[in-house]
Amino acid sequence: MPAYKDEKRNTWLSLFYYEDWQGNKKKKQKRGFKTKKEALEWENNFKLSANANMDMTLGAFVEIYFRDKEGELKERSIKNKRYMIEAHILPYFENKKMNEITPSDIIQAKHRSLLHQG
Repeated sequence: MPAYKDEKRNTWLSLFYYEDWQGNKKKKQKRGFKTKKEALEWENNFKLSANANMDMTLGAFVEIYFRDKEGELKERSIKNKRYMIEAHILPYFENKKMNEITPSDIIQAKHRSLLHQG
């Protein structure tokens, strides 16, 4: 997972190959990261989403979801969805891996949420 320094722009870029869902090899590149860590983190999140890997955190998935929906939904819809997710879901599950969230976790979060409302 290398990241490269763009000396001309004084930023970092992520450049790598991955396999899409059909098994085709693709090249992916994104520029403009302030740090090497940001570039590597973006690459990792991209690869997780491209492989439909449920090993990512729910917080990372939510960001990928909103990036994906940016061109499809109206700005107001995105704002409303983001508010609901950030207010009612992420406080409980943001740093938890998606494949580790159980029905019991959801029920407990619901009960904690109801207690805070009343």
